Amino acid sequence: MDTRTRALNLSRHYLQTLGFNGFSFQTIADALGIKKASLHYHFASKEDLGLALLEEYEKSYKDWTRKIESLSAQKKLEQMLVVFYKMALDENKICPSGVLCSDFNTLPKNMKKQLLKFHEFQRTWLKETLRQGVQEKAFRKDLNIDATADLLLASIQGGLQMARLRGESETFKAFTKNLLKNLS
Repeated sequence: MDTRTRALNLSRHYLQTLGFNGFSFQTIADALGIKKASLHYHFASKEDLGLALLEEYEKSYKDWTRKIESLSAQKKLEQMLVVFYKMALDENKICPSGVLCSDFNTLPKNMKKQLLKFHEFQRTWLKETLRQGVQEKAFRKDLNIDATADLLLASIQGGLQMARLRGESETFKAFTKNLLKNLS
């Protein structure tokens, strides 16, 4: 694995466990056993590193949505919750969007724009999935799509944080089962 990929993987771990402001270039360089200048060869700044992380998260999320696009809406949501549950199982990690939202006021302008773009993609996919579920009669026909998408996103982020706080990944799993029940 090349240095850039190793740095991104390590940054992803630090982001989801410590937050964007919880690590530095020096932290990554030390963990990789390289000089900070070597890291600057791959990323001109921490902002560039953050943008690369956001691009990777967005690409990964888009690939994941394409992989499950033939599923029913209910199954799509279940699969989405499994992805987030796995984060809770993995050192009580927080979703990258949730972490970066917490750091939002301190992020560089370009990262804020990229984060909002990623959020809008996730939100649009969720709204389309909810509409699909209403059409499939799996979800209530009176469902307010926009409000429900926002409620689900906020609940998932909050659920991951509660699971971290309590040190109980099962908290998140139980919480999300109730979320899905409320849709039908």
